[in-house]
Amino acid sequence: MDDSELPNATRVKLLPQTLVLDHVSPATRLLEKRRQMFEVQEALEAQKQEFNRKEEVFKRREEALKLKDLELQESLIRFSKFLQENDSKRARAEKKAADEVKLRLLKEKEIEQLSEVLEELRQEKERIHDVLEKNMRYQHYLESVLEVADEYQEVSDLLLRHATLRATNADLKDHQRKCSELAEKTRSELAAYVKAKSDEILALNNQVARLKKELEGYEAEAIVQESKKDASLGVASHKTLEYGQVVLSTDNIFNRCRSRSKIGYPMESVSLHQLDVIGNFVSDLGAMVKAHREVQRKGAAKAEDTSAAHGGGVGQMLTHHDVA
Repeated sequence: MDDSELPNATRVKLLPQTLVLDHVSPATRLLEKRRQMFEVQEALEAQKQEFNRKEEVFKRREEALKLKDLELQESLIRFSKFLQENDSKRARAEKKAADEVKLRLLKEKEIEQLSEVLEELRQEKERIHDVLEKNMRYQHYLESVLEVADEYQEVSDLLLRHATLRATNADLKDHQRKCSELAEKTRSELAAYVKAKSDEILALNNQVARLKKELEGYEAEAIVQESKKDASLGVASHKTLEYGQVVLSTDNIFNRCRSRSKIGYPMESVSLHQLDVIGNFVSDLGAMVKAHREVQRKGAAKAEDTSAAHGGGVGQMLTHHDVA
């Protein structure tokens, strides 16, 4: 409960009464101030007590609320445990029911399988019984054989003899089969060997024919090469003869040019060097001939000019002739 809930009279008592005297002495004012402070102190004490009382009330209410909250929480916990136990019981019950259903289905399936096996065994029993009835006549037959055969005392001796003969027959048949297989394998190998050798002989004959043909080609090629060699030897001989003639001619011309030239050419034995000398000599000779012809042409031109000129004397002609 706060201050707004208090009655008006109580609030008036809590507030100090103010002295409204304007014209009083300082001592009176001091007393009035002390009185007011005392009243304010009393009012504060009263408010403090009221606050403590309210706080106590609130604490009691808080404790009560806490107790109720704890009770509520405990109730919720118990209810939650109850729900969990119920869920667990329900889950266990459902699991147990599902397991029982699976077990029932498994047992039913097992019963069906055992029923089928039982039916098969019953059918097998009937079949064996039929076979036994059919084989009983063989038993009677064997017993009748023992009565007329002195070398066999028991049915087991007869069966043993039969098994021995049957095994011997099987061995003989197996031996015959192996011999037949071996003979067939030998025939196959012989045929393969004959075919391989025939192919080898044919290949060798083809190779001989090919080699013979190659030999004939090589012989023809040898003849052609021999004729080419003879022709080449003839051409080489002719070229050698021509080369000798050229060398001799070059040496003769070189000696003639060397003897007639004013230049002292050294003696050369190499044909190419001799040809260089001959070429130089011929070039020099050609240049000399050309220069001489040019001089002759100029002299003839001057002679014609002199004979055509008027007043030319014999002395002038002689002079021009000397100059030319």
